[in-house]
Amino acid sequence: MLHILWLILKFILIILGILLGLLLLAVLLVLFCPVRYKASAVKAEGGWKQTEGEGIVSWLFHGISLRAEWKDQQMEISFHLFGIPVDKLLKKRQEKRAVTKKSGAEKVSVSGTDGNREEEHKKSVVDHPKSENMETEDLKTDRNSASDTSADTERIRNSQISGQQELNADDTDRNSLKKRQFFIKRIYDRIRNIFQLIRTKLQNIRRTFGKIKKNVSWWKAFIEHPRVTAARKLVWKHGKFLLKHIFPTRIEGQVTFSFEDPALTGAALAVLGMTIPFHKNCIQINPRFDSENYLYGNIRAKGRIYGFVPVRAAVSIYFNKNIKYVIKRWKTRRA
Repeated sequence: MLHILWLILKFILIILGILLGLLLLAVLLVLFCPVRYKASAVKAEGGWKQTEGEGIVSWLFHGISLRAEWKDQQMEISFHLFGIPVDKLLKKRQEKRAVTKKSGAEKVSVSGTDGNREEEHKKSVVDHPKSENMETEDLKTDRNSASDTSADTERIRNSQISGQQELNADDTDRNSLKKRQFFIKRIYDRIRNIFQLIRTKLQNIRRTFGKIKKNVSWWKAFIEHPRVTAARKLVWKHGKFLLKHIFPTRIEGQVTFSFEDPALTGAALAVLGMTIPFHKNCIQINPRFDSENYLYGNIRAKGRIYGFVPVRAAVSIYFNKNIKYVIKRWKTRRA
């Protein structure tokens, strides 16, 4: 019995060890296996329609790759998993499902139309004589009711006219007095409401200015606090390092351009000269002062991103005491 229990525990421990090993391997791959990317663009002489571009993102030694290509004004995206074109397989499955759905819908529509025609024919035959009998009975009842109601309406009208003539004489005097009183009261209420609105608006403006003054003073003290400045410097330091790490490690290419106005060519050259610290003069820029508008050239870039770099930055920022102080100060808004 103990031997069997020991074998079961041994089997469970072996499975747990395998799972932990796989989990550790996955974590190490995420942290230390880089995500590599490549990008290229080509612009030939002529219009912008002749522009072509390509971008590739791969991971796990090109085992998982995503490729996007722009050519002939069309975008083509492909996804490969260890050499298997996943996107093409999914498209084939969708096409098969669409074909099966169309065939099934055509069969259902044919059978449904035949059944509906038979049911409509039966209903029309049964309901036709019933509708004729109901119409004749309704005509008889409408004639009898019309003769009775005409006499009653004439009596009611005569009595109403005589009563209204007596009441109109008394109501005219009362209405004139009420209208005068209502008009005076209405003017007084309007004037009082205008003064109340002006008073409330002035009070609201005073309150808003007080709130703005408090917020400005709080923000000034918050930004100038030494722990907040230390946290800001830490975030800037790690952010700068991340941008440098994400930026392509290799850039090369050449660009040739010209404008009709030589002054515009010189201004564009000055702006492009500011980008030299980024590509370190790896892109050859060839300005032409030919008094024509054209642009052509090619650019290629590639780089890699390691997972441990953003993880290290996030951990160091999250566990920093100054960052925690900034978060607490932001939530409570207390000094």
